[in-house]
Amino acid sequence: MHDVPAWVETLREVILLIAWTVLVLRVPALRRPPQRPVWIALAVLATGSLVIQAEVGGWVDEVTGVPKAGELAVALVALTDFAFVWWLAVALDGAGRTVPAWLRRAPVVCAAAMAALAFAFFAVTPAPDRFGARAHGWWAGYAVVWIAYGLITAVGAAAVFWRHGVAMRSPVLRVSVLALAVGTSAEVPYLLIRGVRWFTEAPASLALAGFWCSFARFVLVALGCSLAALEPLWQVSLYWYRRQRLYGLWLLLRRATPELVVAPPPSRRADLLAFDSAWERLHQRVIEIHDSITFLHDGWASPELLHEAGEATGAPPYSGGPGQSRLVQRQRLTAAACWIEVTRREAAAGADKLYHKELDKDLLPEVLADRSTVHREIRRMLRLHRALRSRTVGSFADGFRPETPSAVGAGS
Repeated sequence: MHDVPAWVETLREVILLIAWTVLVLRVPALRRPPQRPVWIALAVLATGSLVIQAEVGGWVDEVTGVPKAGELAVALVALTDFAFVWWLAVALDGAGRTVPAWLRRAPVVCAAAMAALAFAFFAVTPAPDRFGARAHGWWAGYAVVWIAYGLITAVGAAAVFWRHGVAMRSPVLRVSVLALAVGTSAEVPYLLIRGVRWFTEAPASLALAGFWCSFARFVLVALGCSLAALEPLWQVSLYWYRRQRLYGLWLLLRRATPELVVAPPPSRRADLLAFDSAWERLHQRVIEIHDSITFLHDGWASPELLHEAGEATGAPPYSGGPGQSRLVQRQRLTAAACWIEVTRREAAAGADKLYHKELDKDLLPEVLADRSTVHREIRRMLRLHRALRSRTVGSFADGFRPETPSAVGAGS
């Protein structure tokens, strides 16, 4: 029908394969209300793409014995697809605020009304005039309400996707919602071109432009839904990966502070296979690292150690401002690594605690460990781990001679 490259059908098959793979992988999303709408919308799109095949339409005509019944089935599948994408946009808009009841019901009401009108116009229109290249007689009414319905669903969905897509924090969700925004926006010129072709003699180039708009809508909506459906898996994988990167530092510090260990740490194999509660496990690991560092600071650090660590690395006192240079940040991180390594060795060797009443916390790393800061804090912890294994910190720890508890007690 259209002069399009052969790769179009190949790409369509690839997109459908991706969509069905995602649907199978994300079946658990049906148990989670926030993830359910995108799975259902993708399922409707993927199923509809199979139903609209010419072979299926011919089979429907043969079974029903009604001329053009297969094309009516295709129209019903398309209007269902439009409605569910709009419903997905409404669900996205309602995540965090109250959506008016009329708007929540609008996709279903509009789809039901359009389906009823489609059946009505199909029944009163002579068979030769149904789904023709030009709209004549009663079928002109069908063309008008179909274009109106399509524009309402496309504009309603696109407006929501554009508004939320540019504000998404998650890169995966931002790309997926913007893909949905572009895809639903491409539906508007397709519908306008279809209207022109129904009522005027349109050139073949206009029909081809409409095809490309429709194909872009299919590809972008399918990929957008697939990415959104996979985003929870991406988050779990990301949290798992970050937790594994902290394993070395966490194990090093927890072994030096067994007093803080409530339950035996999991084996390396068990830790690698633990994917459940991914964020909670990562958050716990960050907090446990911070607790061990604080415990070492309060138990085995001394004013002399903190002073010498700062002097050895040239780290200036913390000014309280956010605009520290990278050099200063690196110096302060190395100074923290110096006193942490000394206290870690003392704790591991079973040395008595010093119990200083007032100890400078200037070189004690601060950890907030919430979702907005954890990535930055993990990067700082990884740099700290590298510093702990550096030659500079090792030489400092080898050369430092801590004061004895008796000397501390005599001087206090």
